[in-house]
Amino acid sequence: MSMFDNVNGVASALNFHMARQNLISGNIANVDTPGFTPKEIKRSDFEGGSEFAMALQRTHDTHYKTNGLGLASEYEVYEVRDHVPGNDLNYVSLDKEMAQLNANTLRYETVSKVVSHQLGILKYAAADGR
Repeated sequence: MSMFDNVNGVASALNFHMARQNLISGNIANVDTPGFTPKEIKRSDFEGGSEFAMALQRTHDTHYKTNGLGLASEYEVYEVRDHVPGNDLNYVSLDKEMAQLNANTLRYETVSKVVSHQLGILKYAAADGR
């Protein structure tokens, strides 16, 4: 295990939340576009939980694939039609998208603090503890 594995794993979560932020922003931008269906993104081989899950070891072929930190490496984008559309057949719920945007922003900021902390530890180690 490399000393950079933890940084790479958490950086993957950072990339996921950035991609999700862009997708949600696109949904909000199309709130008035007739016939628009909002999109969502998920990690294709990870269900629920947190980016900060304990390190997992895959002990059976049927277990979810992870990079050792409970983080998936691939994303899946899909359309969401979870409520009745308006007369223009637009499925975007502005309230829902704004709530998702705020929650994702909080997660992104938290993960970026973790990455910053881990890089600080590596910098300290590289400077021989000075």
